[in-house]
Amino acid sequence: MRSSTAPLTPVEVLELSVRGEPVGAASVAALVRAWLDGVATDAQMGAWCAAACAQGLGAGATEALTKALVASGDRLELATLGPTGDTHSTGGVGDSTTLAAAPIAAALGVRIAKASGRGLGHTGGTVDRLEAIPGYQVDLPLDRFVRQVRDVGIAVIGAGARLAPADARLHVLRDETGTVRSAGLIAASIMSKKIAGGAGAIALDVKVGDGAFFASVEEARGAATAMAALARPWGRRVVWTISSMEQPLGRRVGNALEVREAGEVLRGEGPPDLRELAVRVAADVAEATGVIAPGEGEARAAAAVSDGTALAVAERWVEAQEGDPAVWSDDGALPAAPERRVVGAPGGGWVSRLAARRVGETARWLGAGRLHRHQTVDPVAGLELLAKVGDRVEPGDPLAVVHARDPALAGRGAELFLHAVELADAPPEPIPLIIDRGGDDA
Repeated sequence: MRSSTAPLTPVEVLELSVRGEPVGAASVAALVRAWLDGVATDAQMGAWCAAACAQGLGAGATEALTKALVASGDRLELATLGPTGDTHSTGGVGDSTTLAAAPIAAALGVRIAKASGRGLGHTGGTVDRLEAIPGYQVDLPLDRFVRQVRDVGIAVIGAGARLAPADARLHVLRDETGTVRSAGLIAASIMSKKIAGGAGAIALDVKVGDGAFFASVEEARGAATAMAALARPWGRRVVWTISSMEQPLGRRVGNALEVREAGEVLRGEGPPDLRELAVRVAADVAEATGVIAPGEGEARAAAAVSDGTALAVAERWVEAQEGDPAVWSDDGALPAAPERRVVGAPGGGWVSRLAARRVGETARWLGAGRLHRHQTVDPVAGLELLAKVGDRVEPGDPLAVVHARDPALAGRGAELFLHAVELADAPPEPIPLIIDRGGDDA
């Protein structure tokens, strides 16, 4: 007879999880190990993820999953480098915040050590955006990564085969099986990369709303506090911002397009919502590491943008990873779509809704994301938003520009985009960008 403390088999874990019954931490860890060893199949792991989406994942199971993902690869400790920080978004549409916030924080004296992932579902991924930069190397040996953090002050890589490699594999599986929307799976995925990456302080941008994975502020707040709890035993400090994803952030959706918009922010330009959030996240991580006194981060971050320091850091960062530093200031340095299609307003009125998820799905369909694991992301595909919620338009006024590889894709993209737009006879209530903030001391 098996001991009552022995881990369950993968099938037993599945049976309990599907019924919503608790599964012990040892059994969750054993399931992950069995999957990585080829004993449990992708089908079984996908089914377990589906059960986590349907039934939820308890705190113990989430912690066990996080530990198993961290243990699948190397783990860095960077305390000897000085104050180190990391930033992360839970996923959104047009969300290039990290591309601007990371060099702003580095300009304030934080050594940014970031391991990033690819897009999930309708949301974009930092690695996909960085690969739109000509020459940029997202895969660095860990010793080179650490040296760059020390010498340049910032390095951003893909988690890859060394840092939480099991998460990268699970990332693909969740995308393929439509099992992204689980607070526990999201928390474990994010924190396994953050813990393995070694940064001492982590600033999270937790998205909520139509284009996010969290539908309510309560759910987003719960996920934020759960991630802070996961980080605490590892000596990490987590601070978080909850921001709205009812409409896309900024005005560009797509990888090269978002790099271009982040460059505008670093030059003190760009859309106000993206500027505000990038400065806020950079300020949060700077204050969390202690390089900036509490309450002073936002003003200092804004000053780093206005005096050009943040832009200079961004250029050194990209050049250190073999990319073209001109991408931040020269639109011609980035790849561009051969086909551009203007989408006109079908009527007049106020833009009352610009559904972020539909916009993200349109960009994904155009090639900015993946519909299957073997698909190559098209760096030039995406949308440029010329009107957002609260703007007044007349019939035929341009709402957006579709960026695509060919006329057929552009035409279909224009049709799909119009499903995201709603017009009204009166202006809508303003949508607040930053909804809540919090933190946790390690």
